[in-house]
Amino acid sequence: MKVSILLPFRNAAPWIEETIQSVLAQTHCDWELIAVNDHATDNTEERILHYDDSRIQIIQNEGKGIIPALQLAFSKATGRYTTRMDADDLMSKDKLAYLINGLSDKHDIVTSKVQYFSEGEVSEGYRKYENWLNTRCDKADHFDHIYRECVVASPNWLALTESLREDGIFEQLHYPEDYSMTFLWRKYDYHITSVNAVLHFWREHPERTSRNSEIYDQPSFFRLKLDWFRNSEKGKTLGIFGTGPKGKRVIEHLKNDFEIHWYDHAFEKYSVPVHGYSIEDPKTCNCDLLLLAVYPENKTRLENFVARLGYTFGKTVWYV
Repeated sequence: MKVSILLPFRNAAPWIEETIQSVLAQTHCDWELIAVNDHATDNTEERILHYDDSRIQIIQNEGKGIIPALQLAFSKATGRYTTRMDADDLMSKDKLAYLINGLSDKHDIVTSKVQYFSEGEVSEGYRKYENWLNTRCDKADHFDHIYRECVVASPNWLALTESLREDGIFEQLHYPEDYSMTFLWRKYDYHITSVNAVLHFWREHPERTSRNSEIYDQPSFFRLKLDWFRNSEKGKTLGIFGTGPKGKRVIEHLKNDFEIHWYDHAFEKYSVPVHGYSIEDPKTCNCDLLLLAVYPENKTRLENFVARLGYTFGKTVWYV
């Protein structure tokens, strides 16, 4: 049961040897590592070539960027299963074995819990995201929260190669590609299941692409998820809860595509319209769908409130 591990790399010399060692240490030994050189200018490729293992192959990216690199790697995959790996991260030694054992259906995506690590201190934001991802694994509610954040860590999933090929998942990717892929899984009715263990160790460092490329900035993620929302839910009335900066951004993105009503618990303080919308009492909300453009520390009160209005998370209401 071969696993094809797709590993794009560019200038990962400081970390690549630890990454390769973690792959070599897998208890499931039937794998191929397809490493794609995305125009590296350091000696990452030479460091990979140091490992004399027939399961490791290096190919050169014909395009530029991680999406063409992933598409090229996937085109070469010969394994029954496909997974991803980042060139600066680490696998637990049982990662492949656990993920394979967790896959039971043709349209399964198997993931697990993750843990950030760093030579310095992991930022509070990344630690919160780690906890949030792991909570999704505990509650098995990934797609219920898909408009909030990317619900699966990009290098921490496994699926049947045949299914990914039949549905053309890699051919349809857009940046940011990890978030795009989760929406494609949802579109094609995949099921996300989780292994209750930390199987992937996510390295935090200043040179991470997600820290330094505009294609991974917050506006890019915001545009992607609202484009998917627009295309999936158009034709319905939409309520936006929250008049802060995020609420304003949601209005701006979706105002031409929905009949929108804007709500805030402090509605009485808005005596005049905001961006052309009257701010309404949330208790009067009867829209088809509701987006919560707020994320309070204590979410229970808000979630109980929208439940009393008749909304169901993942079906008619989402955090955004």
